[in-house]
Amino acid sequence: MSKKKEFLNSGVTKLAFSFDALDPIRQLYYDILDNNLHPSVDIGIKAHEDYSDEFKSVSMRWYFAKSPDAIKIFRDVLDGCELALSRDIIGKSRNTMRVVQANIIETIGSYPTGRWHSDFHHTKLGTNESGTLLTPLFPFQPYFGGLETTSAHRDEYDAYDELATVHKYQEGQGILFDGTSTIHRTQSYKAYPGDKRILVCWQFGCTRDELQPVLTEVGENNGDPMFFHEHDYA
Repeated sequence: MSKKKEFLNSGVTKLAFSFDALDPIRQLYYDILDNNLHPSVDIGIKAHEDYSDEFKSVSMRWYFAKSPDAIKIFRDVLDGCELALSRDIIGKSRNTMRVVQANIIETIGSYPTGRWHSDFHHTKLGTNESGTLLTPLFPFQPYFGGLETTSAHRDEYDAYDELATVHKYQEGQGILFDGTSTIHRTQSYKAYPGDKRILVCWQFGCTRDELQPVLTEVGENNGDPMFFHEHDYA
């Protein structure tokens, strides 16, 4: 089965790539920690919401692109390796399927059972019009949690757990899923207090003119800006 057909049928597919291709994003992460970013590379920081008592002790941050030069780092890495296939898998045209948001997700220590959700939920956004790609940025401990997805429909809340599948993260493999229709969550796990579980996240959107206001609204809701301009690489 082709990657595109698998994505359309199940909402999830996996792509192998060279782990070394992530080196520019690793350097970006080090520059963030060292407060050594170029002035044009604007990175925002979000913390995990404490939506239950279990999450009051969770240390989770998103370092997200806030400027064209910041999103360019993520786009160039993707377009320069096998992960570029993502733009052919999602949607109908790679010319309008672009990385509109990108971030580094850092979790320190353990993670409890989280909420099921989708990344780009909007009544005017359909299946195969957005996507999320996740992969480890650094060597990944075997006890770290993976990605849980459910084949249940959005309205079938009681079936989410029953129809769940766990996708284990691997170095040099990206997990691509539909940003609107694939309900998912982080798999809970126990880790040592200082352990860092770090993922790279690219988020894709179909940037046709009529969908840009919809995506802008999604971005305003999740707190990240949207970037609609063309990729440097076709």
